[in-house]
Amino acid sequence: MAVFPARCRVVFRSCFFIFSSSAPAAGAAQTSEIDWEAARNDLASARSLMSEDAPVMIQSAGEEAPPVPVLLPTGIVSIQSADGTGGPRFRPLADGYFAAYPGPKYDVIVNGTNQISDVDGKSRTRDETMTFTATVAGAQVSLSRYGADYLIEFECNEIDADTGSCISEEEAMSVAENLIVAGSR
Repeated sequence: MAVFPARCRVVFRSCFFIFSSSAPAAGAAQTSEIDWEAARNDLASARSLMSEDAPVMIQSAGEEAPPVPVLLPTGIVSIQSADGTGGPRFRPLADGYFAAYPGPKYDVIVNGTNQISDVDGKSRTRDETMTFTATVAGAQVSLSRYGADYLIEFECNEIDADTGSCISEEEAMSVAENLIVAGSR
């Protein structure tokens, strides 16, 4: 993980990403069908709940729009240094996206994908169940929404000596439960 400068100037509380429609890449692996209508409805709901003075970063990715709805955490304050580095990072990928939010106790990394994985030749079914896993460097929560799979990773920047972690299962699950749609086709 990158090291972030100590001097910062810009605070982001929420990010919305606006994308144009684009076709999936040719020759892509087996992908899931995304419920874009539900994602767009949730995006409209999230926007209506935002206060007018809330700082919002809008980014247009045009033809590089990810093939899954973009889910991002709410209420996390991310900082950006005076040279423009250190704040939220977003990267659309052929099968989804990667978004990272640096934080004081832990960094939050959200990955979304539309690829379907087979285990022993059996396709698995997607459901909305969230799964928490403690890791050596923090924790992660996996879930499915709108037909896409998401992995929310928490990478510790500082470890609590009593718990041996930087985040509890309850806090990690709360962040995952409160992800909002921040971008849709």
